[in-house]
Amino acid sequence: MATLSLQRSRQLLREQGYATWIVEKPFNPYTKRREDLFNCIDLVGIRADMPGVIGIQACGEDCQGHIQKILEGFVDPKGGSHGPNPHLLIWLKAGNRFFIWAWRKRKHEGTKATWQLREVEFLLENGTIVRHENEVKV
Repeated sequence: MATLSLQRSRQLLREQGYATWIVEKPFNPYTKRREDLFNCIDLVGIRADMPGVIGIQACGEDCQGHIQKILEGFVDPKGGSHGPNPHLLIWLKAGNRFFIWAWRKRKHEGTKATWQLREVEFLLENGTIVRHENEVKV
């Protein structure tokens, strides 16, 4: 599912005029994980008419775990404790944008199933990272 979400996100960014680059490394069988840019970004995009870089964490329908991992931290499978992502504050202070894009397929009565996007944007408010859910029509 992660690959489909990443490709769907990349296609949407391209449709919006962004040049994109996938910055998530493939699954490493030795570490048994994927590695994201700054531990949270799968995809980046740039546009000549917009300042900064947009960073996207692409995922399936359930994005709550990603939000919690970024804002509150997590415990890895080996029992190591990790705090909130320290890179996101720097990313946002540098004038860049960061989103989690969660994709889900929904069917409404009498219609064909379509992919829907849930967009969670992370913003700086008084030096603190807050999340804001945006309504998106795709």
